Amino acid sequence: MKNLSAEQKYLETSIATASKEDLIVKIFDVLIIAAQQGHERLVGDRNDIEGIHNALLRAQRACCLLMGSLNMEIGGELSKNLFRVYEFWHHELVMANMQKDPVRVERLIPDFKDYRQTWNTAVTQFKAMQRAAASGESASFASVG
Repeated sequence: MKNLSAEQKYLETSIATASKEDLIVKIFDVLIIAAQQGHERLVGDRNDIEGIHNALLRAQRACCLLMGSLNMEIGGELSKNLFRVYEFWHHELVMANMQKDPVRVERLIPDFKDYRQTWNTAVTQFKAMQRAAASGESASFASVG
């Protein structure tokens, strides 16, 4: 990749060293950054067709990674529902890219941020439970956070 921002370089390094659980949060980070970059270009420089396309394509790939990360056997109905959400996001990003429509991207970004926060909280709680189990303690979701 050329012209990586400091934020993108940090993400690249942190992804290489992340746990499986942390990777989901990192994928959301990539999704948010790429969608914001695509939106900024759509609003500020509509003539930057390649820049718009590349940013939205990175966001689309992040959605594909999220879909691919789901375990349908273990996750059951929750995984199926998340898949549908991620699939919708992907579709909207594709349409935004094809139509050069900043509104489609703008509507998605708050959801991306909300889901990222939810995943981050879940990972934090999961790690706290793992630490407690390793040390012989019991931890509850209510006591974390």
